[in-house]
Amino acid sequence: MDLPSATRAIVREVPSSFGRALKPHGSSAVIDVELARRQHRLYCEELQRAGLSLIRIAADDSYPDCCFVEDTAIVVGARAVITRPGAASRRGETAAVAQAIRGLLEIDEVRAPATLDGGDVLTIGKRLYVGMSSRTSRDSLEQLERLVVAQGYEAVPVEVHDILHLKSACTYLGGDTIVWRPDLIAQAPFAQLRRITVAEEEWHAANCLSVNGTVFVPAGAPRTRAMIEAAGYRTVELDISESRKAAGGLTCSAIVF
Repeated sequence: MDLPSATRAIVREVPSSFGRALKPHGSSAVIDVELARRQHRLYCEELQRAGLSLIRIAADDSYPDCCFVEDTAIVVGARAVITRPGAASRRGETAAVAQAIRGLLEIDEVRAPATLDGGDVLTIGKRLYVGMSSRTSRDSLEQLERLVVAQGYEAVPVEVHDILHLKSACTYLGGDTIVWRPDLIAQAPFAQLRRITVAEEEWHAANCLSVNGTVFVPAGAPRTRAMIEAAGYRTVELDISESRKAAGGLTCSAIVF
């Protein structure tokens, strides 16, 4: 198994309303919108250096979380599945993403009342691991299974607890390797993979983004970065401090395909 070479990424600009983005329960963190925009620009530049052509969508201030574009669509082979986000305030974000994808990929959609966030779907080879989180419902898993089986994929449910999304706790680096926090998700589905467990004080580093041989690692995780490099991967560190205040990780701000 390995990540296929990617050529494109859909990204969406940071809205002026990003300070009102959904935050982890009990958080009073203040988001610096201008810093978030600078960090996002650097993020986009690094994606381009990794060989991706960017499809840019303008921000929409009506949707404070809209820069977290990953949650709005899943690319499976030559098709895209437009999601139905679990947070009602985010459901209007999908229209602009569907428009950007139209003409590039065939489009399917998750239908109500099911809910599905892209951050809960981790693709490894022909298997889609689907996090059963507070944002993703079991009936969406059934819909997703019907949509992807014809393309030779299977969908595998993964129980998630005490964290927003599956990919908040587990991401794929390539080859047979994941980086994860096993205390937050069911472990059995990943038993056949090589697993790098993040350092306890670097919990946020379970969300990395692997693109064309480069693994992007969040700033502030030197021990985890060293373990990833020791496993044979090239890394680049990126500071996403403001996205983290809204429970965002490195995968959240791009749909890579």
